[in-house]
Amino acid sequence: MSPSPQVPSLLAPPLPPGCPWSGFTPPNVDWCEEELCAWVTNPADTWSNLAYLAVGAWMIVRERKSRRPELRPFGPAAIAVGLFSGIYHASYTWMLQFFDFVGMFLFCFLVLTANALRLGWIRPRQQLVFFGVGTAAMSALVPLGFAAGFPIQALVFLLIFTMLGQEFALRGRNPGADYRPYTLALLLLTAAAVCSALDVTRVWCDPRNHWLQGHAAWHVLTAGALAALYRFYEGLPVPSAGPESPRPL
Repeated sequence: MSPSPQVPSLLAPPLPPGCPWSGFTPPNVDWCEEELCAWVTNPADTWSNLAYLAVGAWMIVRERKSRRPELRPFGPAAIAVGLFSGIYHASYTWMLQFFDFVGMFLFCFLVLTANALRLGWIRPRQQLVFFGVGTAAMSALVPLGFAAGFPIQALVFLLIFTMLGQEFALRGRNPGADYRPYTLALLLLTAAAVCSALDVTRVWCDPRNHWLQGHAAWHVLTAGALAALYRFYEGLPVPSAGPESPRPL
């Protein structure tokens, strides 16, 4: 797929001709790490996604032990985040950057759907529709934003702030909830955002360090945040049985 003459101006620099991914449109952001002329273009930003795979596997094991079927999608969603983000950073292409966003939307809408159910916005039988329509709608905005030169990373932060607003509204409804894991998740997300911002602004930047980068730290820290969020939802009361009780997506 050759770059189109109509591509937006907010693009990362293209790869040199002859590199494995040089024939593809680059993504909309250029992180600090130097691009290698190789199948794995950004090693640190690629391999750091193994943290999501490890967290996803941990979630799957915990769900099987706790037998909380409403938490069953969390593990596969975390693994999807890691796989999609990993192939994007390996390729340094807009085409696979799109799937990176899809992975993040999948996990975000698991949380948004769980919170919508707790808030009474939806009924249990409406969970799948809420989750599917929300994920599809946000995914559809990605190519539109890319074409318009919009910083599409803002879509993820919009969903994060929505989740925070939902939980703020729910605090009084869960007097017995343990918010320590949720607080840990917020601290990890904040630290991750700082590392990523320092990376993209080149405040913390050693392009030739292919082991540690600010955006790689974002991957590891946000993987920890996903684990903390899982512990928070695991600690909520078990949904009561019945035809209208929450069911796994």
